[in-house]
Amino acid sequence: MTDTQTGTREVKDKQEQVEQTGNAGESGDGASQGGKAYSQDELNRMFAERAKQAESALLKKLGFESVSDAESLVKESKERKEAEMSELQKAQERAKELEKQLAASAELQKNMATLADITAKAAKLGIVDPDAAFKLLDKGAIEYDDDGKPKNTEALLVAMLKERPYLAGTGSSAMNPGKSRTYTKDEIEKMSPEDINKNWDAIKSFLERSGK
Repeated sequence: MTDTQTGTREVKDKQEQVEQTGNAGESGDGASQGGKAYSQDELNRMFAERAKQAESALLKKLGFESVSDAESLVKESKERKEAEMSELQKAQERAKELEKQLAASAELQKNMATLADITAKAAKLGIVDPDAAFKLLDKGAIEYDDDGKPKNTEALLVAMLKERPYLAGTGSSAMNPGKSRTYTKDEIEKMSPEDINKNWDAIKSFLERSGK
């Protein structure tokens, strides 16, 4: 039987004594034929003392000297757990940020490789303004190999030149071998003001020939 159970049993016995004393009649000295009578306050104090002893015994069994020691350990454990979670969250945030930076760096390298490739292919095809070709080219149509290098830009540029032949200018190239570039009315109408300025001589010749 545990200390708590013993204390409880003792309290019940004392309560029975109090009841028996009350039934036996009044007495001036607080005693009765059944023995000493205990007041309710005395019984409460006895029960509290027994409970305190049982609590102390349990704490010692768990390795604590007092309730405050147990509370301190629980508090330290909680604070340590919160600190560990905080460090984990910080590490996760750093990992996400690093992932974003790596993705941005890879995208930048991809764009630079695409620009370099289009510039080289544009020069090969005689395009006078590689920057314009890069801007006009449909980036979504570009295909890349396993190394991230574009592999179909030349074919896309050739197709674009068929739609915008004025990009080839008037020089010699694979698309325009040594001939002066001439334009049709439809081609001129599709030109931007910038393209018209760049190819003004050829456009002027067209206007003179057409009598305008």
